[in-house]
Amino acid sequence: MIAEGERIRHMRSERGVWALAEQREGELQEVSLEVMEMAGRIAEELEEELCAVVTGQDIGELGEQLAHYGINKVYILDSPLLATYDGELYTEALSKLIIDRSPWIFLCSATSKSRDLAPRLAARLGTGLVSDCVALDLDENGLLLQTKLICSDRVQSTVVCPIRRPQMATLRLGFIEAKSSAPRKAEGVEVIKVSPQLSVERHYRPVGFIKADPKTMNITEAEVVVAGGRGVRSAENWLLLEKLADVLGGCLAGSRMAVDAGWVASDRQVGQTGKIVTPKLYIACGISGALHHTLGMKGSKTIVAINKDPNAPIFKLADIGIVGDLTEVIPAIINQLPVALLSGNG
Repeated sequence: MIAEGERIRHMRSERGVWALAEQREGELQEVSLEVMEMAGRIAEELEEELCAVVTGQDIGELGEQLAHYGINKVYILDSPLLATYDGELYTEALSKLIIDRSPWIFLCSATSKSRDLAPRLAARLGTGLVSDCVALDLDENGLLLQTKLICSDRVQSTVVCPIRRPQMATLRLGFIEAKSSAPRKAEGVEVIKVSPQLSVERHYRPVGFIKADPKTMNITEAEVVVAGGRGVRSAENWLLLEKLADVLGGCLAGSRMAVDAGWVASDRQVGQTGKIVTPKLYIACGISGALHHTLGMKGSKTIVAINKDPNAPIFKLADIGIVGDLTEVIPAIINQLPVALLSGNG
């Protein structure tokens, strides 16, 4: 009698760990590096090849860029119909490729686009999907252990998809530390350009996209975050943070203290009991740097800290530290920003 693990291995024809790489106007998005980092770890443990798939129009040059992140094989889905995101067409193109090549695992970042695309794709393929995962692991049979937070992020739940393929998951942004360098460039990367035959008849047609308003967008997707804490001291001072965020085109956020004071909404709390953010720029205003807060923002690319206390723990984490009263520092920054931006140094 064959053991369950051996039965899975004997029946398994699917090969490879795939990651969806997102691009915008021909530029690879940084969130893709997180999902490729995790996919690479899993592929290495399974001793499978690591594959990336990217969709768009005239994006062939991305194949070489992706090779620098340890990718063994890159599928370029190239078509004029894929130039802008269309849920139906992207689902059709990707599902055809996946059915033809049969990957074992398919991963995406939990971006706004993938939150729309991944469920469509799973439904088309007749497989399972675990969204917004914070951790991935493998069991002894090579099945993906997909962990997500439930009950208002207070409880962890681990899910397995034992039958359907590919095993699909989206990864919560900021939980995977992506390597910005190229530590393991794959040798002999294979770039495969696919020109999918797509149906021109669909239920809807996108006519344009509206850029997200920083005041309402999810802070986990913001490139610039201006956050305040206890040191802001008053609702009047909080208006300075709002002005700074407006000038930078960034999102406002806060520590638990700022939320409790009513200065910012609870869905904009950063930290252990809030959200994890990884923006290109994080400006911490009047935030001491307690562990429960820094757990939510330590992955930011550049951290600027403004605090009157020169011994505040936040300075140990900051790339740029400014010791001073934020009521004086922030107006000075705002006054200098137009000059810096106009001169091209911003």
